[in-house]
Amino acid sequence: MGTFKIEVQEFLARVVEIDAKDVQDAFAKVQMQYKNEKIVLDYNDFVDVNFIDINTQSKEDEKNILIKDIIEYIYVDEQKHFEESNKPENHIFNKLKRLKLLID
Repeated sequence: MGTFKIEVQEFLARVVEIDAKDVQDAFAKVQMQYKNEKIVLDYNDFVDVNFIDINTQSKEDEKNILIKDIIEYIYVDEQKHFEESNKPENHIFNKLKRLKLLID
């Protein structure tokens, strides 16, 4: 018999409606409310639970690390190209920027 470390992760989520001038403003307002503890998630916001063997690196962790490394590698070059191209709406940099926010 041995000792093992199993991580328990709970996922809590809540949809918040907020008046804002655009989506970036909405994100900023919600983040500020969360930071100032105006939004506090509790057991009513429970969505899912995961049990993870932290004795070894999971494939999900490895995948996330690789994605983060790749984004960091190409982010600066794409940002430069984005700015040189007069910041087109459909430029791949916008997706890289959003993806970077999601995984950080």
